[in-house]
Amino acid sequence: MNNDLNDLIKNGVENLALKFEKINLNTLNISDYNKIYLQKYIDNYSFYMSMYSQLLTKAIKKLNKPISESIFIDYGGGSGMLTYLASEVGFKKIIYNDIYDVSVKDTEIISNALKIKIDNFICGDVEIFVEEINKLNIKPDLICSVDVLEHIYNLENWFENIATIDAGFSLLFMTSANSKNPFIVKRLKKLHLNAEFKGSSQTTGWKDRDLNTSFLSARKKIIKDNFPYLKDDEIELLSSKTRGLQVNEIINVVNHYHKFNEIKYKINHPTNTCDPYTGNWTENLIDLEYLKKMIESKNMNVCYTNSFYGYSKNKILNIPKTILNQTIKLLGNKNLFFSHTYTLEVKKNSLIIDK
Repeated sequence: MNNDLNDLIKNGVENLALKFEKINLNTLNISDYNKIYLQKYIDNYSFYMSMYSQLLTKAIKKLNKPISESIFIDYGGGSGMLTYLASEVGFKKIIYNDIYDVSVKDTEIISNALKIKIDNFICGDVEIFVEEINKLNIKPDLICSVDVLEHIYNLENWFENIATIDAGFSLLFMTSANSKNPFIVKRLKKLHLNAEFKGSSQTTGWKDRDLNTSFLSARKKIIKDNFPYLKDDEIELLSSKTRGLQVNEIINVVNHYHKFNEIKYKINHPTNTCDPYTGNWTENLIDLEYLKKMIESKNMNVCYTNSFYGYSKNKILNIPKTILNQTIKLLGNKNLFFSHTYTLEVKKNSLIIDK
């Protein structure tokens, strides 16, 4: 089966590449944001397809029926690459979701240009997504994503919602924010500090819903606007202490401080930070032990697996990747220390009665 599955996905990757060769992204009426993202994927096609292929291989092995009878959901699909590849592999039905309406519209245009059929497009966060899935009586077999998990604001709330889908399914979320790899942790902490204290400048392809000021200055503004009577030193203190909170929760913390002169909230990580308006985390380094226990408490099975490094056009860089891949192979698929990604694998049994 492994050889057949590998061949199936390999053929899907090759067919998708041929389809992209036939279109010109610059002639499509899509955002600069997704043009730039897609061009990056196309320019480094082998590298990115290695990740998507590994994820799809893991996912398909979870199925207890043929691919042609199975329903696949790409959650937080962005520019749609996982969706397009899943379609080439031959699922019965493909559903694409993203919270960003621009990406949803763009993916519909791109899929039409590629002559790829996507059965449903769902725009919205998890509450809207689950409501639509249940309303349309969609019974997903697989819910997959790449680099989405690390951006979800409230993971417990997210899994409480996802557990109410009226079906049994396997969920596989691959993320490059691997909190078990010390080299990745060091790199991502720098990104956290940049987002917290510096922010980003707007460039071509900027995502409209992203914040271009520092998260700290955004929290200061929220607190000043809602509590103009606070002293400057109080605003400084509260702005610093509310790192990792969305606007409504920031206001709750400040209200509590105003009444009781205390701050109970404390973030459990030294650098993790999020956009206070959207709740979008900057490459959240998740406590994997906590996450596993939390999901298991909702009567779902959980495990983490690693992935091999994808090769690029840079032959020199491919040398250490080969060594790392051999090390990963020797240590087994549960060891995350050397892996550049991990995949959260969750199984929800259809016999579970949701509460």
